[in-house]
Amino acid sequence: MTYLAEKYGKIDSLYPKDPAKRAVVNQLMYFDMGTLYQRFADYYYPQIFGSGSADDEKSKKMQEAVEFFNKFLEGRTYAAGNNLTLADLTLLATISTYEVAGFALKKYPNVKKWYDKVRKEAPGADINQKGADEFKQFFN
Repeated sequence: MTYLAEKYGKIDSLYPKDPAKRAVVNQLMYFDMGTLYQRFADYYYPQIFGSGSADDEKSKKMQEAVEFFNKFLEGRTYAAGNNLTLADLTLLATISTYEVAGFALKKYPNVKKWYDKVRKEAPGADINQKGADEFKQFFN
């Protein structure tokens, strides 16, 4: 995504050229990949793709990651500032996966508010939702 935004982006709102703004977008994309989605995978993948059972410690770590994101979103409209960025797009994919897994987003009001907003505005959100809905079969 970053390559495509740099190569073909006509404006820099999705991936800012300003180093300070870009650092926040990068921070959130790395958080998504290395913490938020990773903890989801650590908890759920052994259950749905293997013979593992629910692990309370991994569940707590997953909830901790969502709580961190919830606190980060305090006072923010979008994840990395005042407009939609690549960070919102990656985080949308992860949070929609949490939702189809039955994770209680309502316990995290900032995440829920952000998610409800971004899923209506993000380009490709409908395509993402179709993929998330297909993934839902593993949780039924």
